[in-house]
Amino acid sequence: MAEKQVSRTDRFWFAAQRLTGPVVKAMYNIETDVVDIDGPFIVIANHTNNLDPLFVAYAFPKSPISFVASEHIFRLGFVSKLLEYFLAPIPRKKASSGADTVKACLRATKAGRNVGLMAEGEASWDGITMPVFSATGKLVKSSGASLVTMRIEGGYLSKPRWAEKRRHGRIKINVAGIYSPEELEKMSAGEVFEAITKDIYYNCWEHPDVSYVGTDKAAGLPRALFICPRCGHVDSLEAVGDTVRCFRCGATADVTDNGTLKGTFGPENIAEWDKIQFERLKNLDYVRESEEVFFSDKNVTLKQIGPGHKETVLGDGFTLQQMKDRLVCGMCTFLLDDISNMAMTQAKRLLFSYKGSYYEIKANDTSSMRKYLAFWQNREPEDK
Repeated sequence: MAEKQVSRTDRFWFAAQRLTGPVVKAMYNIETDVVDIDGPFIVIANHTNNLDPLFVAYAFPKSPISFVASEHIFRLGFVSKLLEYFLAPIPRKKASSGADTVKACLRATKAGRNVGLMAEGEASWDGITMPVFSATGKLVKSSGASLVTMRIEGGYLSKPRWAEKRRHGRIKINVAGIYSPEELEKMSAGEVFEAITKDIYYNCWEHPDVSYVGTDKAAGLPRALFICPRCGHVDSLEAVGDTVRCFRCGATADVTDNGTLKGTFGPENIAEWDKIQFERLKNLDYVRESEEVFFSDKNVTLKQIGPGHKETVLGDGFTLQQMKDRLVCGMCTFLLDDISNMAMTQAKRLLFSYKGSYYEIKANDTSSMRKYLAFWQNREPEDK
């Protein structure tokens, strides 16, 4: 029998494992299960941190994986070309139907490649695993590949999505389940979906035993938390060092080494605060900036993303305004009824599909784009 041909992607994978593995594992104090399984397979993990694909990769030293990646990394010029050449990522256009991504994943597994994805679609804001895309079970069933589910513990508190600096604690990469094609054949798409949802679920606030030590632990927190739970005002929060403060009512809280909040706001962790602000979002009439505007941000950049990841800058330094029935960015108006999908990537890029076109709004360093997403989600809560 002829030996399997080793591709450049395979060679890069093996080299990267040897060269970066010891360094990154020590840097983040990573403990990982190791999986040795014949492919093709689909590996699915919870999404806690921008580096999750790297963390998961260390569990598969002998099995190169093509990870599904946010479309914006294909717009980084030379860096994108390197990533495509060596790692063959699969693009995922957030705030879109995702049909092209599903087809690309199926083509990859049919060709014998392994595929990795974070089934939530974006990293958690509050340390709790978010809902899994409903079509994930059908994708796995259609692939004919094996399924490996992974649970990442500690990734969120090591560097929350909103944070500016990482903390030093511990990250554990655990195998939650391994399902053969024969086992998956006997399961319905709904049962596969339920198994994935159960396997990858993790709530970091239920595991307070590990400390994550760092400096400026509150820096960036107003990107995630945009409504004061005490006085109800929007964009009244400021973070300095380990402390977040509302300049409207004077409430304060310190972010501790296990990520909890100690102070006068009320909520003891970010997930509790998040729940409160989503409830407050249902009644914003009393905090409007004017008769029409609920909230706004200055100095944002609006881009239209075309075929081939081509960017067209429609305006820079625009003011973004949230109104009851529309989003206004500079001279452009987007009716909320005509926004078919909306999502975020990283902490300050808002993406949405509008009348067949695809747009990105990038904020300045201090703005919270998340409140616009939350406003749209609160108005359109059904799964898109």
